[in-house]
Amino acid sequence: MAAVQEMAYRPRGVPSRHAATSAEVIVVGGGLSGLAAAYELQQAGASCLLLERRERIGGWSTEDSFSDAHVRVLELARSLGLDIQRHLVSGRDAVEGLGASHADGTPSLSEDDLRSYTRIVDNIEELSQRVDVNHPAQMLPNYGAMSAHELVVSHGATPSVQKLASAWTYALFGLSAREVGALSFLLHCKCSGGLVRALEGLGSGSSRWRIAGSAGAEQQLREALAAQLRPGTVRLGEAVERVDQTSESRCIVSTKSGGVFQCAKVVLASAAAQCRDVELAPLLSEGKQWLASAPSGFLAAVRLSYEQPWWQERGLSGWGIGVDGPVCLVKDTSRDEEEGYSLTCIVAGEPGRELWRWEVADRQACVVKHVESIFGCDVPAPFSIVELEQQAPSLAVPAAGLRALEEDQWRPEGNVFFAGGETGFVWRGHVEGALAAGSRVADEVVRAISPSADELLSRL
Repeated sequence: MAAVQEMAYRPRGVPSRHAATSAEVIVVGGGLSGLAAAYELQQAGASCLLLERRERIGGWSTEDSFSDAHVRVLELARSLGLDIQRHLVSGRDAVEGLGASHADGTPSLSEDDLRSYTRIVDNIEELSQRVDVNHPAQMLPNYGAMSAHELVVSHGATPSVQKLASAWTYALFGLSAREVGALSFLLHCKCSGGLVRALEGLGSGSSRWRIAGSAGAEQQLREALAAQLRPGTVRLGEAVERVDQTSESRCIVSTKSGGVFQCAKVVLASAAAQCRDVELAPLLSEGKQWLASAPSGFLAAVRLSYEQPWWQERGLSGWGIGVDGPVCLVKDTSRDEEEGYSLTCIVAGEPGRELWRWEVADRQACVVKHVESIFGCDVPAPFSIVELEQQAPSLAVPAAGLRALEEDQWRPEGNVFFAGGETGFVWRGHVEGALAAGSRVADEVVRAISPSADELLSRL
């Protein structure tokens, strides 16, 4: 078997060839849902290995701060002893072509556009609250054949507001509003507490929580959780390519590096889009076949670092929406003076995918130019431009898949369980949702491994 890279906290002097290749549970994916699941499984007494395809735990995240609504994130950070600090955001947000927003965050729209925007936000908020997360198919007769674009148009969205709506879906799914089903969009909003909460989850708002330190909040949570796992639990550079359920109590997990692992239960904790890259034997049941046809969004990020926070000097918050180009969202991700000041630009959808085909220097220049357009002012040249790796966005469930999803509810496939952020009913696609999904699946696996007396009796 190929050598396996271990976490830095693995006891030194223990050759990797002696590392365990079997456990009761194997978790696939080193994001927060996978780490949370592994942690809770070990706390419950189960032996567990976590396989991560990257050479490190986690990657970039669009979430660098959290709101009061992210209760699981805040509780976890406190329990891990991380330094949580209230971060007050000053300055105004910006929308490309409209300049600085009003003090309440409302874009500086014309009178007609403002009426349209207010109506769209109010109506989509009301509609999203009507969605039953357990039974979303109930609304298929009215919204099943409609895209998110058609939904906002049907409620009187002007061309300017239509562009804003597409920026929302680009940031949430990596897809334009024409590519996202109306009901899928409403369901995603409901899982975040409504449209307003979903937009706040993108990082806007005057008061946010941050975790002190040079790394981003989500990365610190990942590293702190990983440090709580038993030594040797995390295996890096192990991209899982196949899961074989060879019997009722045995699974074989194979990786691209040649690794072969055995377990009783498998937890797929990567984003649903990445689960499509894992070959499962037997195949997924009919209730999950929609995964194969769900459109794949595109999300990447570029971090621009500056000597000074020029946006603050101009009364701007550093948070902006792009509507005419590859950058759909910009946010201030500055950590401290020693690390410098930075803006992270989210590049999404087909415009982003096309940009990523360009030469590196050309696409970076395009991003810098688009940032100038979003904030409507001359921008100093960044001293550093870092392209962060692409991220698998939340899947926009096609209308045909919503009924199957309602019936399936991400139930286990034999001994394979699902814990991607999209599998939860709260803050889907966000850190909060990932923690909820990890906790849920850990409970499911523990009950499957050690059924209660009542469950045993029910099987008789």
